[in-house]
Amino acid sequence: MEMKSKDSRCSCSCRKGCLGPLAFHPKVKGQHVTLSEGGRRATRDQSSFRHGLVFSSRPIKLGEKVHLRVERSMTAWHGALRIGFTDVMPGSRPVPSLAIPELTSSQGYWATPIPEWYSSPRTELTFWVTNSGYLHVETDNGYKHSLRMAQTKPSKPVWTMIDVYGQTSAVLLLGSEKKGIIGTRHSCPAPKINPTDKHCGYDEIPTEIQEKMKRRNTLEERIVNIFFTHSNADEENCVVCFSEPSTVILKCGHCCLCSQCAPRVVKEFGTCPLCRQYIRPL
Repeated sequence: MEMKSKDSRCSCSCRKGCLGPLAFHPKVKGQHVTLSEGGRRATRDQSSFRHGLVFSSRPIKLGEKVHLRVERSMTAWHGALRIGFTDVMPGSRPVPSLAIPELTSSQGYWATPIPEWYSSPRTELTFWVTNSGYLHVETDNGYKHSLRMAQTKPSKPVWTMIDVYGQTSAVLLLGSEKKGIIGTRHSCPAPKINPTDKHCGYDEIPTEIQEKMKRRNTLEERIVNIFFTHSNADEENCVVCFSEPSTVILKCGHCCLCSQCAPRVVKEFGTCPLCRQYIRPL
């Protein structure tokens, strides 16, 4: 049984059967996110690769396909957009800096990373939750992925959870649809926003941020060289950015991080992403 909420009731004059307005939650979002276009565009500040979490303003129905467009990217960071769902009502806990692993390590949160090469500006994504408990993601440039969320039909309402992470710096909600026995229901109509050079492209990085990145990268390289062992193995990708090969062997013995992500994980979490053993250099 789906829980009805004030946010999910349609307040427009649409035809009967409208799924209701669909936007990002105006109050529950990452500290570096700003919303525009009626709450449908989420933009993360250029100076950070994280603190870009946003949630839908209402629960999403099972089988309701949500459409999203990548608007802006910047090549300075590693990793890209994360797509997911949660059955924990947004606002029930503080919004962390990352979806993976800060949220996905807790019960009720599921997310999957979209590879960088499938997350360029103007890419359109469709994602939904099935009755059998799977999260499905497809892009208009050929990417498809499924993630098991539950062994049975989800019993709680679910909200969209999007991490505007890494290279992805802005996304736009395009609406949603749900096929039924008789026809297809749509989210509340909203003015169509066509891609423009202003809104779809690669961000130019200000000089001061470039210098900050250079200093950070130099420091991170020194930390990796001093405290960690390198491996030549390239069979597995980094469990944080999912784009670079895992080449750093942690103190616990796991080789699950790339040289760019390892110092950030040590600084922010201090534990191995796989076994949670303490790995912070003394």
